[in-house]
Amino acid sequence: MVLFLSGCKKEESSVPAELLFGQTWHNTFQQKEGDFFVFKSEPQMNVGWRYDSFRLEADGQFVEEGPGPADGLESRPGAWTREDAHKYRIRFTDGTRPGYLLEVKLLDKQSLQARRVY
Repeated sequence: MVLFLSGCKKEESSVPAELLFGQTWHNTFQQKEGDFFVFKSEPQMNVGWRYDSFRLEADGQFVEEGPGPADGLESRPGAWTREDAHKYRIRFTDGTRPGYLLEVKLLDKQSLQARRVY
């Protein structure tokens, strides 16, 4: 009986690569459950000076963009490795910047939830 019930456990599906990879995800600064924020594939014009985005490429490259010196936009290149269906370990090219675990959940083709776990 235990074997039968454990075989019925629903496996978490991953976010489809064709939706996640190859596009820039912009933070809307709308917080959802837990520490998750909503990210959109199109930048939101109503967030004022706040900007934050990331992009994962299928070949393992990663880039994060956010506020830099003098309120400019700073690009932070790095690489990702998959840890499970929804988690990606981020490591930056600049060794002084700490990496993190990026957890993503698909909402639809134009939006997802994501959080950074340091």
